Amino acid sequence: MSAIELSHELNKIIATANVRAVFQPIFNIITNQIHGFEALSRGPEHSPLHSPVPLFQTAAHEGRLSDLETLCREIAITGFEQRKLEGKLFINISPKALLDPNHPKGQTLQLLQRLGINPSDVVIELSEQYKADDIDLLKSCLNHYRDQGFLTAIDDLGAGYSGLRLWSELAPDYVKIDRHFIHQIDSNAVKQEFVRSIVDLCQSLTCKVIAEGIERAEELTVLKQLGVTYCQGYLLGRPSDAPTQMMPAKYTSLVAQVHARFCETAEILCQNATTVSAKTKLKQLSQAFIDKPSLQAIVIADNDLVQGIVSRHYLLEIFSTPYGRALHENYPAVAIMDKNVLQIEASAPLSSVSQLLTSEAANTVAQQFIILRQGQLLGIGHTKDLLQRITEHRVKTARHANPLTNLPGNVPIQEELKRLKLQDKSFYLAYFDLSHFKPYNDIYGFCRGDEVLRELGQLLSQYQAEDAFIGHVGGDDFVMISTDEQIICHCQQLILKFEQAKQSFYSDEHWLTQSMFANDRQGHGVDHPLLSLSVGLLSPQVTYAITEDKLSRLSAEAKKQAKLAKSGFYLLNNDAVVAANTIKAQWSPAKSTSLNTTNTSKLKVLLTET
Repeated sequence: MSAIELSHELNKIIATANVRAVFQPIFNIITNQIHGFEALSRGPEHSPLHSPVPLFQTAAHEGRLSDLETLCREIAITGFEQRKLEGKLFINISPKALLDPNHPKGQTLQLLQRLGINPSDVVIELSEQYKADDIDLLKSCLNHYRDQGFLTAIDDLGAGYSGLRLWSELAPDYVKIDRHFIHQIDSNAVKQEFVRSIVDLCQSLTCKVIAEGIERAEELTVLKQLGVTYCQGYLLGRPSDAPTQMMPAKYTSLVAQVHARFCETAEILCQNATTVSAKTKLKQLSQAFIDKPSLQAIVIADNDLVQGIVSRHYLLEIFSTPYGRALHENYPAVAIMDKNVLQIEASAPLSSVSQLLTSEAANTVAQQFIILRQGQLLGIGHTKDLLQRITEHRVKTARHANPLTNLPGNVPIQEELKRLKLQDKSFYLAYFDLSHFKPYNDIYGFCRGDEVLRELGQLLSQYQAEDAFIGHVGGDDFVMISTDEQIICHCQQLILKFEQAKQSFYSDEHWLTQSMFANDRQGHGVDHPLLSLSVGLLSPQVTYAITEDKLSRLSAEAKKQAKLAKSGFYLLNNDAVVAANTIKAQWSPAKSTSLNTTNTSKLKVLLTET
């Protein structure tokens, strides 16, 4: 269709208001509740402008972007109210339309008032994909919306023009991370670091993070581990005229099972609760607080079913007013108790507890919360204890992390081994080592050597999972501890990935000759092969109930034999010691997945002894 025909089609769409609004849900994956909906626009069916991309591109080209966006905004708000959708409504506005001198002012607020919608339930999304030439003017326009009570968001963070400057200048209430950083985040360490940094920064700036474009359960799992609370994507719900308002059950259970490896649970914060019935008079509660100065809250419960909580501060505040005690002391506890007190399962990770306490906008953070076990009262937790635990954990993690790769160091490695031993779990232990790393350092210097180690650390981090722990022993030594037999495949994949990545470490001369001339350990000049990754793997048959000293000796032996194996891979069993010499560039993942320690005969067929 020609430009003239597209222009005519656009004018007809705007004149007849022939635009349809669809809504995509945004969920709080901590509470598994709906947080809001993003409104998206579609042109007429069978029209060349049905898709939003050509529709808005044509409008921008024809100078009618402001007209189109104003129309879409009205249709979205009306549709949101007609469908009785819950939560917040996210509406897209481009900077170009917002800065248009003819952009109408006040129409959105008037429409909301007419429909009875609070402006604080509407979020103005500003896409970073479209250039904003005058940030000061843009900031002034957004402040105009803020003054009217609207919330603001930056969409597609990381995909556009102004980046962090736009964020810092506009100070939005929400930041939506571009889908590029969400796609396959479960297998990309760089994307994980980007999202983790954004989450940390948002916590400091009291700004909420929304991850969009989630299409796989693995992505959702990693986002939960990284501390993201709000999620959007086809996995959770597609844009629709009648959008789902319930998070899919299979993902609520998936999310609930995710927890950080070293994260303590809410149970560790649990203290015995003082409980009374709902009919207990306030003067009795007051006396209980007087008798026990350390008591901060009393739980109102009936047969271990929590009904609410009365805090020391709130009761004393009531009694401190003129005639407060005389007027209220004979009231029952139910009259003033907080019925909305946060109730948390004892098995919930502390990170989830923290997110629940701060997930929604509030003037104050609750000082106490109820801890349950299978719905029954277990005790009471205090926010100050939670903050102390989290702070101690972060300090400990930072103290024991390897400063070069930020992977857990020797202390967390030993803690992981102790955890598995206490839980009586069998496990694989893979020891990773770089062959010929010393001559590389001698020729290229320690800075380049550190780059190699960081690259290897990032490759290994892609395999970090609930059943796979990655640690950096020091130097060029790394470990993977896993309860999943897929570690055999993962080790082979890592050898191949390192081979594919290592060309960037070398000069053209060394890469062409596939050797480096440097002194050996005796000081003699010799040709050294290029770097290679070797993996010595101990099977569960070997590691089960093993002493720390023997584990160390066998790991060293497995590493030694891996360096001698042509493939760089060596598997140590009680029954057999096997080295994989058949790994080549054309290695097939489908073939390797048949490997398992319960079928030694298959293993011997697929792996060739040294």
